[in-house]
Amino acid sequence: MSNNIVQFKDVSVTFKQKKNVIHAVSDVTLGIPKGEIFGIAGYSGAGKSTLVRTINLLQKPTDGEVDVFGKTFYKKEGDHVSSISTKDLRDERRQIGMIFQHFNLLEEQNVQRNVEFGLKHSGLKEKEREAKAKKMLDIVGLGDYLKAYPSQLSGGQQQRVAIARALANDPKILISDEATSALDPKNTDQILDLLKELNEKYGLTIILITHEMEAIKRICQQVAIMSDGKVVDVGDLLEIFVDSKNPTTRKIVGNSFNALEILKSMNIDVNKRNLIQLTYLSADITDPIIVSLYEKFHISASIIYSNIEKLGEQVVGTLIVDLLGGKEDQEAAVKYLEGQNIKVTELKEAE
Repeated sequence: MSNNIVQFKDVSVTFKQKKNVIHAVSDVTLGIPKGEIFGIAGYSGAGKSTLVRTINLLQKPTDGEVDVFGKTFYKKEGDHVSSISTKDLRDERRQIGMIFQHFNLLEEQNVQRNVEFGLKHSGLKEKEREAKAKKMLDIVGLGDYLKAYPSQLSGGQQQRVAIARALANDPKILISDEATSALDPKNTDQILDLLKELNEKYGLTIILITHEMEAIKRICQQVAIMSDGKVVDVGDLLEIFVDSKNPTTRKIVGNSFNALEILKSMNIDVNKRNLIQLTYLSADITDPIIVSLYEKFHISASIIYSNIEKLGEQVVGTLIVDLLGGKEDQEAAVKYLEGQNIKVTELKEAE
């Protein structure tokens, strides 16, 4: 049985613009696991928001199927369309909270009333709505700001109000659509950490739409890369940031693990030297590996480049080294490194 809380099957969305047809989303099949923070990343115009808006049918697919909570929300094959009823969709939408880059708060209402607005159709009585709003604001760290107005708050605080409002109906899914793009780095990190806390504490599935790869690195478990309306890559953080050979992915995530691009920027001809790349999880390394190569195999390893990055909960290191020593000793050294859970990649370019 699938653990996916959202499943896209061959989903396409097209728009007609005068005589042109815009393919905003093209034939996407993708599952989003329940209880994870799942990133959807790509440049502006990649189709990220359009795809995610099909989850609650704010945007209906032109073709394909969208399943949420194990139910088919919408399915279109050729001329045949089946869709969840309007009443059921209204009920299900309460289980899908959304936050945006622009906080969309009611400027004339105080913080508490803004959160209560999210409970407008909940069926709760006034006192119950007030109590629920206060509880949500406590959760996001704004329990002391009930009577403040949006104009009196910082950008980060306004986004916390928006999160509290999105949480008011106890959703199972929270969609964050570029929600940190308008914030400074400090507030961005604080909002991302809050989202991570909500995920861990309440099992909330969070879909993080962003073009900011640092946000993906900080809190996501998995990520899908979109370009020109298509999902071009999907995997966990190591698969995307370290192992992916997809050229679009590499362009979007940067070159911190792309040894050939790093060396090219340093004007180093890889074919004239015996260069290897070592990639490893810091938790796996207990010995000084460069020193060990000389002590065990009489191999000198000159470090050309080194970098350490945190991907989620894992600290990943990469070294580019120039090996000096006999061929058999080098081969033995490589086997030793691989035995230490270090990924070894020989760096050569096709001539």
